[in-house]
Amino acid sequence: MELNQSIDKNSSTPLHMQVENIISDMLKKEPFSNGEKLPNEIELAKELGVSRNTVRKAMDSLLHKNLIIRKKNRGTFKNQNSFPIKTTLNNWYSFNEDMKRQNRDFKLFFYDVAFEKCKDEVQKKLQCQKEASIIKLTRVKGYLEPDLYVKSYFHPSLELNIKEFNGGKIRQLYTFLENKLGITILFSQEEIMAKMPSNEDKKYLLLEKDDVPILVRKMLIHDENGNKIAYSIGYYLANKFVFDLHISR
Repeated sequence: MELNQSIDKNSSTPLHMQVENIISDMLKKEPFSNGEKLPNEIELAKELGVSRNTVRKAMDSLLHKNLIIRKKNRGTFKNQNSFPIKTTLNNWYSFNEDMKRQNRDFKLFFYDVAFEKCKDEVQKKLQCQKEASIIKLTRVKGYLEPDLYVKSYFHPSLELNIKEFNGGKIRQLYTFLENKLGITILFSQEEIMAKMPSNEDKKYLLLEKDDVPILVRKMLIHDENGNKIAYSIGYYLANKFVFDLHISR
């Protein structure tokens, strides 16, 4: 067994978390992604130069996240039927915190910010002047691999500088907007629909085939005065997500 990564014992990241990240990457690649048995704890500990207890702690965390399964007398395998990611429609504002509560700390796989002409659907939703220059932010997120990507367009009347978006450091987008603009983001108008993946979907979500449906979530964001702030379109792998909705009488 040869691993492409190694443990950094001088890192501030705990050893068991480093081991967990290494095993997580293993799960994404053949032969383990196709269901082959993972090396046992003793083998992994020897290869990585850590204790068996460290490996066991990493394995227990992956088991808790439903990313691996243990089969009696057979070994440990990638969970091909891991539970979907549940996110609530009632509180889109804190998606990252929602994922952390589920022990799924999402990574940012791609980040791009650019100017784009306001036209077609975006122009209709934001009701901005046609062909006006607006900021477009594209982000691809996921746990072990890309699970969703979001394209966000910001109303041209907002006093935003494209340089503030560069570097991919904005984790809480709407908190950033509130602090920057001195506003309160109050509500969103939403549409959700299903479709088969386009070539763009397959590119961002690293799909080789077009047989995995995509959930498209469109959000028109308003501030406390009803002003349109942003229009976001999220593309979610339908086999990975469950949208939770609480409705009161």
